[in-house]
Amino acid sequence: MKLQFARQPFVPAFLTLLVVCVIALWGAAPAEPSAAGAAVHASERIGAGTAFALPHEMLLRVQTDWPGLARWAALFAALFTGIVVGRIAVRINLYGVNTCLSIPLFGMLACCLAGRGVSLTVFCATLLLAFSVKHFCAAFRNGYSFDRLFRASFCLGLLVLIQPAALPLLLLLPFGVLLFRRTRRETVVALAGVSLAPLLLCYGNWLSGGSFVAPLVAVWNDFSGGEFCALFRSGMTPWLGVAGGSLLLNSCGIGSIRADFYSVGARARYLLSYNIGMLVLCIASLCGPAASTSDAAWMAVPSAVLLPFFFVRIHATFSTLLYLAILAVAMAVLFLPLA
Repeated sequence: MKLQFARQPFVPAFLTLLVVCVIALWGAAPAEPSAAGAAVHASERIGAGTAFALPHEMLLRVQTDWPGLARWAALFAALFTGIVVGRIAVRINLYGVNTCLSIPLFGMLACCLAGRGVSLTVFCATLLLAFSVKHFCAAFRNGYSFDRLFRASFCLGLLVLIQPAALPLLLLLPFGVLLFRRTRRETVVALAGVSLAPLLLCYGNWLSGGSFVAPLVAVWNDFSGGEFCALFRSGMTPWLGVAGGSLLLNSCGIGSIRADFYSVGARARYLLSYNIGMLVLCIASLCGPAASTSDAAWMAVPSAVLLPFFFVRIHATFSTLLYLAILAVAMAVLFLPLA
Protein backbone atom coordinates (compact mmCIF):
# COMPACT_ATOMS: atom_id res chain seq x y z
CA MET A 1 0.00 0.00 0.00
CA LYS A 2 1.45 3.36 -1.06
CA LEU A 3 1.49 6.07 1.58
CA GLN A 4 -0.27 9.27 0.49
CA PHE A 5 0.17 11.71 3.36
CA ALA A 6 -0.84 14.62 1.15
CA ARG A 7 -4.24 13.03 0.43
CA GLN A 8 -5.00 11.28 3.69
CA PRO A 9 -8.64 10.65 4.70
CA PHE A 10 -10.33 11.86 7.86
CA VAL A 11 -9.67 8.96 10.24
CA PRO A 12 -5.84 8.87 10.09
CA ALA A 13 -5.75 12.67 10.00
CA PHE A 14 -7.87 12.95 13.14
CA LEU A 15 -5.92 10.22 14.95
CA THR A 16 -2.65 12.00 14.16
CA LEU A 17 -4.05 15.24 15.58
CA LEU A 18 -5.25 13.40 18.68
CA VAL A 19 -1.87 11.77 19.33
CA VAL A 20 0.05 15.02 18.82
CA CYS A 21 -2.24 16.97 21.16
CA VAL A 22 -2.15 14.28 23.86
CA ILE A 23 1.66 14.26 23.77
CA ALA A 24 1.72 18.07 23.87
CA LEU A 25 -0.64 18.38 26.84
CA TRP A 26 0.39 15.37 28.92
CA GLY A 27 3.64 13.82 27.73
CA ALA A 28 5.69 17.00 27.27
CA ALA A 29 4.78 18.70 30.57
CA PRO A 30 3.78 22.10 29.14
CA ALA A 31 4.67 25.17 31.15
CA GLU A 32 1.93 26.29 33.50
CA PRO A 33 1.33 29.88 34.62
CA SER A 34 2.01 30.88 38.20
CA ALA A 35 -1.07 30.77 40.41
CA ALA A 36 0.31 33.49 42.66
CA GLY A 37 1.03 35.75 39.69
CA ALA A 38 -2.47 35.25 38.31
CA ALA A 39 -4.03 36.05 41.69
CA VAL A 40 -1.97 39.24 42.10
CA HIS A 41 -2.83 40.30 38.56
CA ALA A 42 -6.55 39.81 39.20
CA SER A 43 -6.41 41.72 42.52
CA GLU A 44 -4.73 44.66 40.77
CA ARG A 45 -7.52 44.64 38.18
CA ILE A 46 -10.23 44.71 40.85
CA GLY A 47 -8.48 47.57 42.57
CA ALA A 48 -8.31 49.48 39.27
CA GLY A 49 -12.10 49.45 38.74
CA THR A 50 -13.00 45.93 37.61
CA ALA A 51 -15.34 44.01 39.88
CA PHE A 52 -14.21 40.56 38.73
CA ALA A 53 -11.41 38.85 36.84
CA LEU A 54 -11.27 39.28 33.09
CA PRO A 55 -11.80 36.25 30.79
CA HIS A 56 -8.09 35.62 30.15
CA GLU A 57 -7.44 35.80 33.90
CA MET A 58 -10.24 33.30 34.51
CA LEU A 59 -8.58 30.89 32.08
CA LEU A 60 -5.28 31.32 33.93
CA ARG A 61 -7.02 30.46 37.18
CA VAL A 62 -8.52 27.33 35.64
CA GLN A 63 -5.08 26.28 34.41
CA THR A 64 -3.51 26.78 37.85
CA ASP A 65 -6.34 25.56 40.11
CA TRP A 66 -7.60 22.66 37.97
CA PRO A 67 -4.72 21.59 35.68
CA GLY A 68 -6.31 18.24 34.84
CA LEU A 69 -9.58 19.85 33.78
CA ALA A 70 -7.65 22.50 31.82
CA ARG A 71 -5.75 19.83 29.87
CA TRP A 72 -8.94 17.98 28.93
CA ALA A 73 -10.63 21.23 27.89
CA ALA A 74 -7.56 22.21 25.86
CA LEU A 75 -7.58 18.80 24.15
CA PHE A 76 -11.22 19.13 23.09
CA ALA A 77 -10.61 22.71 21.91
CA ALA A 78 -7.66 21.56 19.81
CA LEU A 79 -9.63 18.68 18.29
CA PHE A 80 -12.58 20.92 17.45
CA THR A 81 -10.22 23.45 15.89
CA GLY A 82 -8.65 20.80 13.69
CA ILE A 83 -12.06 19.53 12.57
CA VAL A 84 -13.29 23.06 11.80
CA VAL A 85 -10.16 23.84 9.76
CA GLY A 86 -10.47 20.53 7.91
CA ARG A 87 -14.15 21.10 7.09
CA ILE A 88 -13.35 24.52 5.63
CA ALA A 89 -10.96 22.92 3.15
CA VAL A 90 -13.10 19.88 2.29
CA ARG A 91 -16.50 21.55 1.89
CA ILE A 92 -15.19 24.33 -0.33
CA ASN A 93 -12.69 22.09 -2.19
CA LEU A 94 -9.82 24.52 -1.77
CA TYR A 95 -7.16 22.27 -3.31
CA GLY A 96 -8.93 20.55 -6.18
CA VAL A 97 -8.51 17.15 -4.48
CA ASN A 98 -10.14 15.54 -1.47
CA THR A 99 -7.76 15.64 1.51
CA CYS A 100 -7.97 16.17 5.27
CA LEU A 101 -4.30 17.15 5.58
CA SER A 102 -5.29 20.42 7.28
CA ILE A 103 -6.37 18.56 10.41
CA PRO A 104 -3.00 17.06 11.48
CA LEU A 105 -1.08 20.04 10.10
CA PHE A 106 -2.89 22.34 12.53
CA GLY A 107 -1.81 20.28 15.53
CA MET A 108 1.79 19.89 14.39
CA LEU A 109 2.20 23.55 13.47
CA ALA A 110 0.62 24.72 16.73
CA CYS A 111 3.07 22.55 18.68
CA CYS A 112 6.00 23.76 16.57
CA LEU A 113 5.16 27.42 17.16
CA ALA A 114 3.95 27.31 20.78
CA GLY A 115 6.15 24.47 22.07
CA ARG A 116 5.73 23.95 25.80
CA GLY A 117 3.48 26.99 25.86
CA VAL A 118 0.49 25.00 24.59
CA SER A 119 -2.32 25.47 27.07
CA LEU A 120 -6.05 25.99 27.46
CA THR A 121 -5.71 29.70 26.63
CA VAL A 122 -3.79 29.00 23.42
CA PHE A 123 -6.19 26.38 22.09
CA CYS A 124 -9.27 28.41 23.06
CA ALA A 125 -7.83 31.32 21.08
CA THR A 126 -7.16 29.14 18.02
CA LEU A 127 -10.67 27.67 18.29
CA LEU A 128 -12.27 31.12 18.25
CA LEU A 129 -10.08 32.16 15.33
CA ALA A 130 -11.02 29.00 13.40
CA PHE A 131 -14.74 29.56 14.06
CA SER A 132 -14.38 33.16 12.86
CA VAL A 133 -12.72 31.97 9.64
CA LYS A 134 -15.41 29.34 9.15
CA HIS A 135 -18.26 31.85 9.40
CA PHE A 136 -16.48 34.46 7.28
CA CYS A 137 -16.03 31.81 4.59
CA ALA A 138 -19.70 30.86 4.84
CA ALA A 139 -20.63 34.54 4.50
CA PHE A 140 -19.16 34.62 0.99
CA ARG A 141 -22.33 33.85 -0.93
CA ASN A 142 -25.06 35.38 -3.04
CA GLY A 143 -27.55 37.27 -0.91
CA TYR A 144 -27.32 38.52 2.65
CA SER A 145 -25.29 36.75 5.34
CA PHE A 146 -26.21 38.64 8.49
CA ASP A 147 -26.04 35.61 10.80
CA ARG A 148 -22.69 34.36 9.49
CA LEU A 149 -21.05 37.78 9.71
CA PHE A 150 -22.43 38.30 13.20
CA ARG A 151 -21.01 34.98 14.42
CA ALA A 152 -17.64 35.57 12.76
CA SER A 153 -17.26 39.03 14.26
CA PHE A 154 -18.53 37.89 17.67
CA CYS A 155 -15.75 35.29 17.77
CA LEU A 156 -13.21 38.02 17.01
CA GLY A 157 -14.50 40.18 19.85
CA LEU A 158 -14.38 37.26 22.26
CA LEU A 159 -10.87 36.36 21.06
CA VAL A 160 -9.54 39.78 22.10
CA LEU A 161 -11.00 39.33 25.59
CA ILE A 162 -9.28 35.95 25.94
CA GLN A 163 -5.99 37.09 24.39
CA PRO A 164 -5.47 40.90 24.47
CA ALA A 165 -2.39 40.46 22.26
CA ALA A 166 -4.80 39.50 19.44
CA LEU A 167 -6.11 43.07 19.17
CA PRO A 168 -4.59 43.57 15.65
CA LEU A 169 -6.65 40.59 14.44
CA LEU A 170 -9.75 42.80 14.63
CA LEU A 171 -8.61 44.09 11.24
CA LEU A 172 -9.89 40.79 9.87
CA LEU A 173 -13.38 42.28 10.08
CA PRO A 174 -12.91 45.15 7.58
CA PHE A 175 -10.63 42.95 5.48
CA GLY A 176 -13.29 40.24 5.20
CA VAL A 177 -16.09 42.72 4.54
CA LEU A 178 -14.16 44.39 1.73
CA LEU A 179 -12.79 41.18 0.20
CA PHE A 180 -16.15 39.40 0.17
CA ARG A 181 -17.99 42.57 -0.95
CA ARG A 182 -20.55 42.68 1.83
CA THR A 183 -23.15 45.44 1.99
CA ARG A 184 -23.32 48.36 4.45
CA ARG A 185 -26.15 46.73 6.39
CA GLU A 186 -24.11 43.57 6.80
CA THR A 187 -21.15 45.68 7.93
CA VAL A 188 -23.28 47.25 10.65
CA VAL A 189 -24.33 43.79 11.83
CA ALA A 190 -20.69 42.68 11.86
CA LEU A 191 -19.71 45.72 13.94
CA ALA A 192 -22.50 44.88 16.37
CA GLY A 193 -21.21 41.32 16.63
CA VAL A 194 -17.62 42.30 17.38
CA SER A 195 -18.82 44.79 20.02
CA LEU A 196 -21.27 42.47 21.76
CA ALA A 197 -18.88 40.48 23.98
CA PRO A 198 -16.88 43.55 25.18
CA LEU A 199 -20.10 45.48 25.87
CA LEU A 200 -21.59 42.59 27.82
CA LEU A 201 -18.42 42.39 29.90
CA CYS A 202 -18.54 46.14 30.55
CA TYR A 203 -22.23 45.96 31.47
CA GLY A 204 -21.66 43.06 33.86
CA ASN A 205 -18.78 44.93 35.48
CA TRP A 206 -20.99 48.01 35.88
CA LEU A 207 -23.79 45.95 37.47
CA SER A 208 -21.22 44.50 39.91
CA GLY A 209 -20.23 47.95 41.11
CA GLY A 210 -17.22 48.65 38.90
CA SER A 211 -16.58 51.17 36.18
CA PHE A 212 -18.28 50.59 32.82
CA VAL A 213 -15.14 51.13 30.73
CA ALA A 214 -12.70 49.50 33.18
CA PRO A 215 -12.59 46.10 31.34
CA LEU A 216 -11.79 47.82 28.04
CA VAL A 217 -9.07 49.90 29.70
CA ALA A 218 -7.65 46.73 31.29
CA VAL A 219 -7.56 44.92 27.94
CA TRP A 220 -5.82 47.89 26.33
CA ASN A 221 -3.29 48.06 29.17
CA ASP A 222 -2.57 44.36 28.76
CA PHE A 223 -2.02 44.87 25.04
CA SER A 224 0.14 47.98 25.34
CA GLY A 225 2.20 46.88 28.33
CA GLY A 226 5.63 46.16 26.88
CA GLU A 227 7.81 47.00 23.91
CA PHE A 228 7.02 46.48 20.27
CA CYS A 229 8.82 43.57 18.59
CA ALA A 230 10.09 42.37 21.98
CA LEU A 231 10.03 38.77 20.70
CA PHE A 232 12.61 39.60 18.04
CA ARG A 233 15.01 41.73 20.08
CA SER A 234 16.62 38.98 22.12
CA GLY A 235 18.89 37.78 19.32
CA MET A 236 18.72 34.51 17.42
CA THR A 237 17.00 31.81 19.49
CA PRO A 238 15.85 28.29 18.56
CA TRP A 239 12.25 29.52 18.62
CA LEU A 240 13.07 32.12 15.98
CA GLY A 241 14.54 29.34 13.87
CA VAL A 242 11.31 27.34 14.13
CA ALA A 243 9.23 30.43 13.36
CA GLY A 244 11.46 31.18 10.37
CA GLY A 245 11.00 27.65 9.09
CA SER A 246 7.23 28.06 9.40
CA LEU A 247 7.40 31.30 7.41
CA LEU A 248 9.45 29.53 4.74
CA LEU A 249 6.85 26.79 4.45
CA ASN A 250 4.08 29.37 4.22
CA SER A 251 6.03 31.20 1.53
CA CYS A 252 6.14 27.95 -0.46
CA GLY A 253 2.41 27.51 0.05
CA ILE A 254 1.62 31.06 -1.05
CA GLY A 255 3.94 30.71 -4.04
CA SER A 256 2.17 27.50 -5.06
CA ILE A 257 -1.20 29.22 -4.74
CA ARG A 258 -0.01 32.10 -6.89
CA ALA A 259 1.36 29.75 -9.55
CA ASP A 260 -1.87 27.70 -9.76
CA PHE A 261 -4.30 30.40 -8.66
CA TYR A 262 -6.80 29.67 -11.42
CA SER A 263 -6.72 25.90 -11.06
CA VAL A 264 -9.48 26.11 -8.43
CA GLY A 265 -12.87 27.79 -8.37
CA ALA A 266 -13.57 31.46 -7.80
CA ARG A 267 -14.85 30.89 -4.27
CA ALA A 268 -11.73 28.94 -3.33
CA ARG A 269 -9.54 31.75 -4.67
CA TYR A 270 -11.27 34.33 -2.48
CA LEU A 271 -11.02 32.14 0.61
CA LEU A 272 -7.34 31.39 0.02
CA SER A 273 -6.74 35.13 -0.31
CA TYR A 274 -8.54 35.71 2.97
CA ASN A 275 -6.35 33.17 4.75
CA ILE A 276 -3.22 34.78 3.31
CA GLY A 277 -4.35 38.12 4.74
CA MET A 278 -5.07 36.47 8.08
CA LEU A 279 -1.58 34.96 8.13
CA VAL A 280 -0.10 38.43 7.58
CA LEU A 281 -2.14 39.84 10.47
CA CYS A 282 -1.10 36.95 12.74
CA ILE A 283 2.55 37.72 11.99
CA ALA A 284 1.90 41.42 12.64
CA SER A 285 0.33 40.53 16.00
CA LEU A 286 3.62 38.92 17.08
CA CYS A 287 5.24 42.34 16.73
CA GLY A 288 2.89 43.77 19.36
CA PRO A 289 4.07 44.74 22.85
CA ALA A 290 2.08 41.98 24.58
CA ALA A 291 2.95 39.09 22.24
CA SER A 292 4.58 35.93 23.57
CA THR A 293 6.02 32.87 21.87
CA SER A 294 2.87 30.85 22.57
CA ASP A 295 0.80 33.43 20.64
CA ALA A 296 2.53 32.25 17.47
CA ALA A 297 0.13 29.27 17.56
CA TRP A 298 -2.45 31.56 15.92
CA MET A 299 -0.47 31.18 12.70
CA ALA A 300 -1.31 27.46 12.71
CA VAL A 301 -4.92 28.20 11.65
CA PRO A 302 -4.21 29.97 8.33
CA SER A 303 -1.08 27.88 7.73
CA ALA A 304 -3.06 24.65 8.00
CA VAL A 305 -5.41 25.97 5.32
CA LEU A 306 -2.70 27.21 2.95
CA LEU A 307 0.00 24.52 3.13
CA PRO A 308 -2.01 21.54 1.75
CA PHE A 309 -2.25 23.44 -1.54
CA PHE A 310 1.54 23.07 -1.76
CA PHE A 311 1.59 19.45 -0.51
CA VAL A 312 -0.84 18.11 -3.10
CA ARG A 313 1.10 19.70 -5.99
CA ILE A 314 4.57 18.39 -5.27
CA HIS A 315 5.92 14.88 -5.71
CA ALA A 316 4.46 12.33 -3.28
CA THR A 317 7.88 11.34 -1.92
CA PHE A 318 8.84 14.92 -1.17
CA SER A 319 5.48 15.67 0.45
CA THR A 320 5.84 12.57 2.66
CA LEU A 321 9.34 13.56 3.78
CA LEU A 322 8.19 17.12 4.47
CA TYR A 323 5.19 15.89 6.46
CA LEU A 324 7.39 13.61 8.59
CA ALA A 325 9.91 16.43 9.07
CA ILE A 326 7.20 18.75 10.44
CA LEU A 327 6.05 15.99 12.79
CA ALA A 328 9.62 15.39 13.98
CA VAL A 329 10.19 19.11 14.60
CA ALA A 330 6.93 19.31 16.57
CA MET A 331 8.02 16.47 18.83
CA ALA A 332 11.48 18.00 19.29
CA VAL A 333 10.03 21.40 20.20
CA LEU A 334 7.70 19.83 22.76
CA PHE A 335 10.51 18.07 24.60
CA LEU A 336 13.23 20.70 24.24
CA PRO A 337 13.08 24.21 25.76
CA LEU A 338 13.24 26.42 22.67
CA ALA A 339 11.60 29.58 23.94
